[in-house]
Amino acid sequence: MKTVLIITNTIDLTVDYIIDKYSDKCKFFRLNTDRFQDYAIKINSKDTLIEYRDKSSHLFLSECDSMYYRKITLPTLDEYPNKYRQMMQREMMTVIDGIAETAGGIGLTRPSIIRKADNKVIQLGIASAIGFKLPNSLITNEDLVAKSFTSSNKTIVKPISVGKILSSNSVGFIQTNIVKATSEIKGLSNSPAYFQFYQPKDYEVRLTIVNEVFFGVRIDSSNKIDWRKEDAVLKYSKIDIPSDIAGKCLKMMCQLELKFAAFDFIVNNGDYFFLELNANGQWLWLEEELDIDISTEIMNVLVSGL
Repeated sequence: MKTVLIITNTIDLTVDYIIDKYSDKCKFFRLNTDRFQDYAIKINSKDTLIEYRDKSSHLFLSECDSMYYRKITLPTLDEYPNKYRQMMQREMMTVIDGIAETAGGIGLTRPSIIRKADNKVIQLGIASAIGFKLPNSLITNEDLVAKSFTSSNKTIVKPISVGKILSSNSVGFIQTNIVKATSEIKGLSNSPAYFQFYQPKDYEVRLTIVNEVFFGVRIDSSNKIDWRKEDAVLKYSKIDIPSDIAGKCLKMMCQLELKFAAFDFIVNNGDYFFLELNANGQWLWLEEELDIDISTEIMNVLVSGL
């Protein structure tokens, strides 16, 4: 039986689902990074051993057949002085990434590949070169350039990376928002932003691709700016993807060395406008909503290498 290492956290319901559904297909070893202290990790020049401190299970990386890199959360380390926490978390993250890069013959997906593929600057260049239609876009740290861009057309602004804001007792997220013509734009010199002309849409499409198997989902949203907003009322339905769009997606995945990707598009009058690619996107809610078997294709990659 094949052994699959899953690197994630304790609250990842997608991994709970996979382990419950496919435990008869392979042996899973789960590394919950938010409970890093629960594992004894020993790395030398010959092998890596990850063992639960209670001795209930262990894994030698030399015996691992594949690795699934999911959602990483680090311990908060509240019991340590604040000045040491970032350094300690960097040390943990370096070990976690090292394990993910060297584990198994199959990686879905190595963190170095995810970081490159999720970079919006890289995505913008590749998507344009491949021939995707794109909203007029600008990434800048120049206030005046941004003001000129946003003054000429209805414009949205969105994070270049993950729009997560941490405070002492809460976590917030910055999502896509409309830039008002009267908005004052300042402070970009130390915090660049991603601006795009607002693109009217009939609906959006989330296209999940696993090893060249396509799962297209049409999303009709009450929110015309960002369907991820909490107040959005959503309707999902399966959709066939035009062959030219499918081909461009595969070409982009090939350039980025991806076997898994989630693409977001706006569709207006039948034209697909590329928004972004997520190299480690969520998919379980679509599998449950529409009974599409994304998980089986993921397991085919992890277990069979297909």
